[in-house]
Amino acid sequence: MRTHAKMNPPPIRIVEEPEGRTAEMPRLLRQEDEAASQDRGMEAMGRLAGGIAHVFNNLLTAISCEVELALTRLPPDEPARKNLREIERAGERGAALARQLLTFSGRQVLQPRLSQLNNLLTGLEERIRHIVGSAIEVKMALDPDLHRVQIDVPQIEQAILNLVTNARDVMPEGGRLTVETRNVEIRPGNSNHPLRSAPGHWVELKVSDTGPGMEEEVRRRVFEPFFTTKQGGEVAGLGLSTTYGIINQSGGHILADGEPGNGSRFLIFLPSAEQPADADAPGGINGKPWETILLVDDEENVRRPLSEIMKSHGYNVLEAADGAQALEVSQQHSGPIHLMVTDILMGSMSGVELAEKLSYDRAEMKVLFATGYPAGLAEGSGLDGEDAHLIKKPFTGKDLAAKVREMLESAD
Repeated sequence: MRTHAKMNPPPIRIVEEPEGRTAEMPRLLRQEDEAASQDRGMEAMGRLAGGIAHVFNNLLTAISCEVELALTRLPPDEPARKNLREIERAGERGAALARQLLTFSGRQVLQPRLSQLNNLLTGLEERIRHIVGSAIEVKMALDPDLHRVQIDVPQIEQAILNLVTNARDVMPEGGRLTVETRNVEIRPGNSNHPLRSAPGHWVELKVSDTGPGMEEEVRRRVFEPFFTTKQGGEVAGLGLSTTYGIINQSGGHILADGEPGNGSRFLIFLPSAEQPADADAPGGINGKPWETILLVDDEENVRRPLSEIMKSHGYNVLEAADGAQALEVSQQHSGPIHLMVTDILMGSMSGVELAEKLSYDRAEMKVLFATGYPAGLAEGSGLDGEDAHLIKKPFTGKDLAAKVREMLESAD
């Protein structure tokens, strides 16, 4: 396992809260207590959404891979390619819906990496301005000494854009959107901070608007799934509730504040991280003829196209429909198995149990777990989410090939 030298963190500026921020504290302190009750309700919803998403993601993976194979076999002028592209786009929309169902409950499978939030926001600035339009002024106030954070970048980007979209919707006649970052140290016993129960070093992201603000009832329910104040039969989205889920699962906190006539403010707190970033340069996609992959999945309509795709990338592929068959295949194969790709939840033997059994005879074999199930719901699997290599369903053959290549070339 790689280790990293510890870096000195950027300084944390301890400043007196301006009058406006001091006025926020009583409302935010009340909301911290309300959030505990909200968490319990979302937990039950998350379990239901997770079970549905597991089946849904398996189906979407099969559809995506079958379409990918069909497109490679048809000539460029084949009229049916247009229909297949439409199926592909429909699958992508279905995958987006599955991700929303998981993220609103904080049960998405995250892939965090060490990141600089200021860089992320700077990269998003043009997109933010495009979303809000010319009638809304955008102000960025980013702390140059901001700590880095351990985040799933696409998920945090989505959380931020959800807040931006919400701000745009409450300012149809124009206004100002302000995005701020700063380091925060919450000291033990600090009863004047909304995160008084979570002392430590945090990175704060604040998104403010000059819209109409929020009534107390709206503020209290703003993160509830399908809750909306829009009129005229507009379809209620999951934007703020998915943002809540993303931040919560990232180990952070999100609080809402606002009062009628005084705009709205959303405060995100993410744990500070001090480690240097890992090198991130995955190798090429194509494998080498002598590299052998054991592919284990109890869904034949998922396993078959994945096997064909990996063979097309030059790998020697062994297939198994469940854990027992995988043990038998491994025993009969005299050469090395460089990597096993296995679904986590399979019949009587999970992918985690299979990996443990094979580790005695094949200690050098790397393992990639494929799952359409949300993190935390595969109870009893024994999977260590921090150390295990995961690929989330639905994925394409190209996604799998890139992840396999990355793992085979890594030193771990």
